[in-house]
Amino acid sequence: MPVRKLSVLALAAALLLCGTACGQAQEPTSASTNGALSVPEGHVLTEQQVTQLNESIHGANPDEGLVIAEARPSYRMNDGTITMMDIKDESNANQGAGTYTLLVHCTGTGNLDISFTMGDQTGKSTLQCGTTDISSTTVTLDVADTKRSVVEIEPSAGAKSEIAYRIDKER
Repeated sequence: MPVRKLSVLALAAALLLCGTACGQAQEPTSASTNGALSVPEGHVLTEQQVTQLNESIHGANPDEGLVIAEARPSYRMNDGTITMMDIKDESNANQGAGTYTLLVHCTGTGNLDISFTMGDQTGKSTLQCGTTDISSTTVTLDVADTKRSVVEIEPSAGAKSEIAYRIDKER
Protein backbone atom coordinates (compact mmCIF):
# COMPACT_ATOMS: atom_id res chain seq x y z
CA MET A 1 0.00 0.00 0.00
CA PRO A 2 1.49 3.38 -0.97
CA VAL A 3 2.74 5.66 1.83
CA ARG A 4 0.13 8.29 0.87
CA LYS A 5 -2.74 5.83 1.39
CA LEU A 6 -1.31 4.79 4.77
CA SER A 7 -1.01 8.45 5.77
CA VAL A 8 -4.60 9.12 4.72
CA LEU A 9 -5.87 6.10 6.65
CA ALA A 10 -3.92 7.09 9.77
CA LEU A 11 -5.20 10.67 9.63
CA ALA A 12 -8.79 9.54 9.03
CA ALA A 13 -8.58 7.08 11.93
CA ALA A 14 -7.19 9.75 14.23
CA LEU A 15 -9.93 12.20 13.26
CA LEU A 16 -12.56 9.53 13.83
CA LEU A 17 -11.26 8.90 17.32
CA CYS A 18 -10.73 12.54 18.27
CA GLY A 19 -13.73 14.45 16.80
CA THR A 20 -15.70 16.42 19.40
CA ALA A 21 -18.53 18.90 19.43
CA CYS A 22 -19.47 21.14 22.35
CA GLY A 23 -17.78 18.77 24.76
CA GLN A 24 -19.79 15.84 23.43
CA ALA A 25 -18.32 13.10 21.29
CA GLN A 26 -19.28 13.63 17.68
CA GLU A 27 -17.60 10.67 16.12
CA PRO A 28 -18.23 10.26 12.44
CA THR A 29 -19.59 6.83 11.73
CA SER A 30 -17.64 5.73 8.70
CA ALA A 31 -14.35 6.20 6.95
CA SER A 32 -13.48 5.10 3.46
CA THR A 33 -9.98 4.60 2.10
CA ASN A 34 -9.93 8.17 0.79
CA GLY A 35 -10.36 9.58 4.29
CA ALA A 36 -14.05 10.56 4.01
CA LEU A 37 -15.80 11.24 7.31
CA SER A 38 -19.58 11.37 7.56
CA VAL A 39 -22.38 11.88 10.08
CA PRO A 40 -25.52 10.22 8.65
CA GLU A 41 -28.37 11.59 10.80
CA GLY A 42 -29.50 14.73 12.54
CA HIS A 43 -29.05 17.13 9.63
CA VAL A 44 -30.73 20.54 9.89
CA LEU A 45 -31.19 21.10 6.14
CA THR A 46 -32.84 19.00 3.45
CA GLU A 47 -31.38 15.74 2.19
CA GLN A 48 -30.89 17.40 -1.21
CA GLN A 49 -28.85 20.25 0.33
CA VAL A 50 -26.74 17.78 2.31
CA THR A 51 -26.12 15.71 -0.83
CA GLN A 52 -25.12 18.81 -2.84
CA LEU A 53 -22.75 19.91 -0.07
CA ASN A 54 -21.13 16.46 0.10
CA GLU A 55 -20.73 16.35 -3.67
CA SER A 56 -19.17 19.83 -3.66
CA ILE A 57 -16.60 18.98 -0.97
CA HIS A 58 -15.58 15.80 -2.79
CA GLY A 59 -14.99 17.88 -5.93
CA ALA A 60 -14.05 16.62 -9.35
CA ASN A 61 -11.42 14.23 -7.99
CA PRO A 62 -12.73 12.77 -4.70
CA ASP A 63 -9.82 10.35 -4.25
CA GLU A 64 -7.29 13.19 -4.00
CA GLY A 65 -8.29 14.70 -0.63
CA LEU A 66 -6.01 13.94 2.29
CA VAL A 67 -9.09 14.20 4.55
CA ILE A 68 -12.68 14.77 3.49
CA ALA A 69 -15.23 15.49 6.25
CA GLU A 70 -18.78 15.34 4.93
CA ALA A 71 -21.74 17.50 5.96
CA ARG A 72 -22.32 18.08 9.65
CA PRO A 73 -25.11 20.18 11.14
CA SER A 74 -24.49 23.49 12.93
CA TYR A 75 -26.78 22.43 15.78
CA ARG A 76 -28.61 19.48 17.31
CA MET A 77 -32.14 19.39 18.73
CA ASN A 78 -32.53 17.53 22.01
CA ASP A 79 -35.90 17.61 23.79
CA GLY A 80 -36.75 20.89 22.05
CA THR A 81 -33.45 22.53 23.01
CA ILE A 82 -31.02 23.72 20.35
CA THR A 83 -27.34 23.02 21.06
CA MET A 84 -24.84 24.66 18.74
CA MET A 85 -22.27 22.13 17.53
CA ASP A 86 -18.65 23.22 17.41
CA ILE A 87 -16.43 20.98 15.30
CA LYS A 88 -13.00 20.12 16.65
CA ASP A 89 -11.14 17.36 14.81
CA GLU A 90 -7.59 16.57 15.88
CA SER A 91 -4.97 14.22 14.50
CA ASN A 92 -1.58 13.05 15.69
CA ALA A 93 -0.74 11.32 12.40
CA ASN A 94 2.66 12.08 10.85
CA GLN A 95 2.42 14.70 8.11
CA GLY A 96 5.36 15.64 5.94
CA ALA A 97 6.57 19.15 5.26
CA GLY A 98 4.61 21.00 2.63
CA THR A 99 1.71 23.26 1.85
CA TYR A 100 -1.67 22.16 3.22
CA THR A 101 -4.99 23.77 2.37
CA LEU A 102 -8.18 23.49 4.40
CA LEU A 103 -11.25 24.05 2.21
CA VAL A 104 -14.52 24.65 4.10
CA HIS A 105 -17.93 24.61 2.42
CA CYS A 106 -21.26 25.48 4.02
CA THR A 107 -24.84 26.12 3.06
CA GLY A 108 -27.70 27.57 5.11
CA THR A 109 -27.57 30.59 7.41
CA GLY A 110 -25.06 32.04 9.86
CA ASN A 111 -21.31 32.49 10.04
CA LEU A 112 -18.48 30.10 10.80
CA ASP A 113 -15.28 30.95 12.67
CA ILE A 114 -12.58 28.62 11.31
CA SER A 115 -9.16 27.74 12.70
CA PHE A 116 -6.68 25.36 11.04
CA THR A 117 -3.52 24.31 12.87
CA MET A 118 -0.66 22.11 11.72
CA GLY A 119 2.35 21.89 13.99
CA ASP A 120 3.03 25.41 15.23
CA GLN A 121 1.26 27.14 12.30
CA THR A 122 -2.35 28.38 12.64
CA GLY A 123 -4.55 30.13 10.12
CA LYS A 124 -8.02 31.56 10.67
CA SER A 125 -10.96 32.58 8.53
CA THR A 126 -14.63 33.53 8.79
CA LEU A 127 -17.24 32.22 6.36
CA GLN A 128 -20.81 33.41 5.84
CA CYS A 129 -23.01 30.51 4.74
CA GLY A 130 -25.23 31.16 1.71
CA THR A 131 -28.91 30.25 1.78
CA THR A 132 -29.14 29.29 -1.88
CA ASP A 133 -25.56 28.56 -2.89
CA ILE A 134 -22.66 26.78 -1.29
CA SER A 135 -20.17 29.20 0.27
CA SER A 136 -16.49 28.39 0.67
CA THR A 137 -13.21 29.63 2.08
CA THR A 138 -9.68 28.29 2.31
CA VAL A 139 -6.89 28.45 4.86
CA THR A 140 -3.40 27.54 3.60
CA LEU A 141 -0.40 26.69 5.79
CA ASP A 142 3.24 26.00 4.91
CA VAL A 143 4.54 23.58 7.53
CA ALA A 144 7.54 21.47 8.48
CA ASP A 145 7.07 17.80 9.41
CA THR A 146 4.42 17.57 12.11
CA LYS A 147 2.37 15.11 14.08
CA ARG A 148 -0.34 17.61 15.06
CA SER A 149 -3.24 18.93 13.04
CA VAL A 150 -6.46 20.51 14.30
CA VAL A 151 -9.55 21.75 12.46
CA GLU A 152 -11.93 23.88 14.55
CA ILE A 153 -15.17 25.31 13.16
CA GLU A 154 -17.55 27.29 15.37
CA PRO A 155 -20.98 28.26 14.00
CA SER A 156 -22.48 31.58 15.13
CA ALA A 157 -25.37 31.47 17.60
CA GLY A 158 -28.56 30.52 15.79
CA ALA A 159 -26.80 29.38 12.59
CA LYS A 160 -28.83 26.85 10.63
CA SER A 161 -26.29 25.34 8.30
CA GLU A 162 -24.47 22.24 7.15
CA ILE A 163 -20.67 22.26 7.16
CA ALA A 164 -18.14 20.12 5.26
CA TYR A 165 -14.40 20.40 4.80
CA ARG A 166 -11.39 18.83 3.18
CA ILE A 167 -7.64 19.05 3.62
CA ASP A 168 -5.39 18.80 0.58
CA LYS A 169 -1.61 18.77 0.27
CA GLU A 170 0.10 20.37 -2.70
CA ARG A 171 2.36 17.96 -4.48
